[in-house]
Amino acid sequence: MYPETLRIEGTQLPYFRTPEFGDLMKESERWFLESLNAPEGASFIGLTSSGTGAMDAAVSNLLSEEDKVLVINGGSFGARFSHICDHYGIPHEDYMIPFLHAFDREEFEKYSGKEFTALLVNACDTSTGQLYDLDYLGDFCERNGMLFIVDAVSAYLADHIDMQSQHIDAVLTASQKALALSPGAALVCLGEKALERVGRGKRAYYFDFADYLENQKRGQPPFTSAVGTMLALHERLKTVNEKGIDAMNALHADRASYFRSALRELPLQMPDIPLSNSCTPVLFPERNATEVYEALSAKYGIYLTPSGGDWKDIQLRVGHLGNLDTEDYDDLIEKLKGELDQ
Repeated sequence: MYPETLRIEGTQLPYFRTPEFGDLMKESERWFLESLNAPEGASFIGLTSSGTGAMDAAVSNLLSEEDKVLVINGGSFGARFSHICDHYGIPHEDYMIPFLHAFDREEFEKYSGKEFTALLVNACDTSTGQLYDLDYLGDFCERNGMLFIVDAVSAYLADHIDMQSQHIDAVLTASQKALALSPGAALVCLGEKALERVGRGKRAYYFDFADYLENQKRGQPPFTSAVGTMLALHERLKTVNEKGIDAMNALHADRASYFRSALRELPLQMPDIPLSNSCTPVLFPERNATEVYEALSAKYGIYLTPSGGDWKDIQLRVGHLGNLDTEDYDDLIEKLKGELDQ
């Protein structure tokens, strides 16, 4: 977290059913929509939930049993979209991408003209670090008349997200990634096509988008907000507005490039796939990744992100989000080298 975030989140929380809090939230809405280059008429929803709550809410509000949904399933979070569709009984087909394999445009084109009504994708599936080509996918949806729903939980502020040029109808993100805030707040932006579908599923109560949209006119949520996180969000979005979205993306790109260049000097590998600036997946061909994770955390208080399932002992992920600089990566490389030399 950044110092100003820590200061704000460490203060006494105000009562939030006030005009002052409402004005703050409406200003956050304006800055958030600008950062996405959202189309005219787009709307903002602030949820008190994790990023998965936003994924759940988008599916339950915008899709129904009458849809035919295409899911890009290339990791844990692509699988999560698939599971959410299963939960709500929404017909879907998954485009499966095996571990360490890149998205294949030519293969994906087999889904064109198949009467799909919506596409669900994680801009970056955080479990693998793979970055999907939103320009191509947006064009695919435009050609096929599909609603384009993008989970940008990890990609927001790290990778290029542009609702207008990429034909995105709904963007979802959360507080605990590049915004570097406490977990507990999820942000949603809905374009015109998505707004027309609000209530299509008619299942949600706590996540009823229509309720949130109506209350956001006065800058309020329908239920109790994650007040401290929303106050810190306002400060972070102000910074994004002042620095510009291109500068924020470049900041994360520079961190990712710096670390990846240094990593090439170690007997470790990166998958040969397009990678997000949000994180770098690190493959351990000769050492057990879990053992390295445990050693770094126990000896130095350095926490990388472990992987689950069959990837548990093969891959760790190094984040490039939040209050980090080159000295942090220099320290990590030094400690990694020490562990690998043992």
